[in-house]
Amino acid sequence: TDEDQLTGHLKTPDFFDVARYPKATFVSTKIEPNTAGGVTHSITGNFDLHGVKKSITFPAAIRVAPDSVSVNAEFAINRKDFGLLYPGKADDLIRDGVVIKLTLKVPRKP
Repeated sequence: TDEDQLTGHLKTPDFFDVARYPKATFVSTKIEPNTAGGVTHSITGNFDLHGVKKSITFPAAIRVAPDSVSVNAEFAINRKDFGLLYPGKADDLIRDGVVIKLTLKVPRKP
């Protein structure tokens, strides 16, 4: 399918080069209250993507329940900041800003 072709191409050295960079990681260094814009916190940490590590900060909604902690966030990064330099075509389908949507639910220990 077209989706399979796209996924395969995104894994090549043209884009993410998953053979050289098989994973992306984020390690939080600071979580602070932030009630602006319907979120509850600002999360800062080190984001390692495509062999480039940068400190980023993004807004998140964090909810603590008796049995779990949930985090929801949506923010953008500039792909070129992380060495993702595929130029795209004149049709402008590939933009520099990439939206990351995060949904995380972690169980709490009793």
